[in-house]
Amino acid sequence: MPDLPVPPPLTPTPSVSMTLAEAMARPIPPGRLRETVTYMECHQPPEQPQPPLPPGVTLARHAGTLTWADFGPLFHAVGDPWLWRDRLLWPREAIDAHMADPGIVIHLLARDGQPLGFCEMDRRDPADGVSVLYFGLVPRAIGGGLGRALFIHALADAWAESPACVRLNTCTHDSPRALAFYQAYGFAVVDRRVTEADDPRLTGILPAEAGARFPLAPLITRPPALSTA
Repeated sequence: MPDLPVPPPLTPTPSVSMTLAEAMARPIPPGRLRETVTYMECHQPPEQPQPPLPPGVTLARHAGTLTWADFGPLFHAVGDPWLWRDRLLWPREAIDAHMADPGIVIHLLARDGQPLGFCEMDRRDPADGVSVLYFGLVPRAIGGGLGRALFIHALADAWAESPACVRLNTCTHDSPRALAFYQAYGFAVVDRRVTEADDPRLTGILPAEAGARFPLAPLITRPPALSTA
C-alpha cells in the first residue's frame, strides 16, 4: 500500500484548557486533539520500600547538570509515542535555562550505560510542593518493573525535603494503566479538565510517525468530546 500523503504543516495556535462541561459544548476544530487531564496529589510518602535495581541497571540524579543536547534524544524516545509536545514548544533559551536550574531534578535510569527512562521533578519550592513534570520509559523497557523502581526512588528523593505535597497529572494520551499506577502510590484525583491543542504531527513539532496509536487529527470540525484518544 502506498504511503498516504502528509498534509502541509498547520500554523501553530495556542492550546486551550476547559472544563468537562465546556468540552462537551464545543466542537473540536480541524487539526486539533483533545485530552482529559487528571490532576493528582499525594500528601505523604508511599509505604512501599525502595526495590533494589536489577543487575546492570543504574539510577543517576541530575540537578541542573544535564543539557538539552544530552537529554533531548531521551525525551523524544520516551515522549514521542505519547505525543509529548509542550516542552518542544518552548524557545531554546527557555529550555536551556530550565535544564540548568538546580531545582529541576532528573532521575535518569540506564542499563549498561544505555538510557531507559527518566523522572523529571520541579523541586524549586518544596514549601509549595514538588511537581512531577515528566515520567516514562523508552518502549523497549516498559513492562518489566523498571518504571516502578524508577518512580519509587524518585519519590523517595522528593520526600526527603518534606514537601507540602507531590503533584502530577496524567491524561487520555498516557498509558491506560497510568491512573491506577499513581493511585497505588497514594496519589488522589483533585481535578479534571480538558486540554485542546494542535496535533503536533500536523504543525511539524513531532514527526508524522510519532504516536502511532493515536490517529492523526482530521482537518475537519468534529462533534464535542472530552478526548480524541
